[in-house]
Amino acid sequence: MKMKMFVGRTEEEAMAMVRAEMGPDAVILSTREDDGRVEIRAAVERNFGQKFAAPKFAEPRPMFDETRSQLASTLRWHGAPDGFVHLVAEAGSRLGAGMEAINSLSVGIEGVLTFNPINPRPAKSLMLVGPPGSGKTTAVAKLATLLSDKKDPLEAVAADFDASGQVSRLAALMLKPTVTFALSPDHLMKLVRDTDDRGQKLVIDCPSFNPLDEADMLRCRDLISYMNIEPILVLAADGHPMEIEDNARAFAQAGCKRVILTRIDAVRRRGGVIAAISSARLSIAQLGSTSSVRGGLAPASAGRIARLFVTGTTEAANQLKGAA
Repeated sequence: MKMKMFVGRTEEEAMAMVRAEMGPDAVILSTREDDGRVEIRAAVERNFGQKFAAPKFAEPRPMFDETRSQLASTLRWHGAPDGFVHLVAEAGSRLGAGMEAINSLSVGIEGVLTFNPINPRPAKSLMLVGPPGSGKTTAVAKLATLLSDKKDPLEAVAADFDASGQVSRLAALMLKPTVTFALSPDHLMKLVRDTDDRGQKLVIDCPSFNPLDEADMLRCRDLISYMNIEPILVLAADGHPMEIEDNARAFAQAGCKRVILTRIDAVRRRGGVIAAISSARLSIAQLGSTSSVRGGLAPASAGRIARLFVTGTTEAANQLKGAA
């Protein structure tokens, strides 16, 4: 199976690229229009160079497909919207025919979501941003404690511009008397420049930004644009799916391309939050569970998301607790 995204100025241009590379047997998994361009995600069961290999889905599709029906039922139970259900179930039944349900679901999810886990040695310092109560401080402590390279660890920094007590909370989570902190944007910019000069990297606990406050989001965009950092959005999975989608889109417009989903273990029905991230076109980096800094920040993947949908809540949460 091969999957790829094609981007063109028009749908016709993008479709021509699909047919040129994948041939007439390509399956269109999703189409999106935004900012004067069209994105088409397509898949084919064979290798692109094998001109005469017949894909499994070249045959006529039956009106009733047991795999498709099973996947759709699972996703609907989890509260996923109809469009997401159709895309994942269709891709999973076509490309995962004959597989176990969890593997078919993983294939379908891979067709509509992207995953980009955090590298222990990132190219830039990381700045975690998000709305109030999303779990940024805990995520920063976990990244600095567990996920950074042991020989060249990420240094945790509290950007406590609003004097809201981030320094003491981050230090307490990391079991340290204090941590590096910045009390102004200018101070933070200097810290980033200095660590870049030393060849080191930071993981920054940024102040919370209200996605409903236009001035607040402008401050967020300015902060991101002025520094050599990668902004990563942190969102709690236990909110309303439509609110999560709106928030994700707001921070994507500010410059975020990846998201850490926290409190995934505290949500029984996970379809809405996963569909919201897909709609906002963000890559999922990590899945966070448990408030303990000693675990619960697992690298995201299609297989891990599929297990969250198929297995019970307790079992799925246990799979994430020790992950880092």
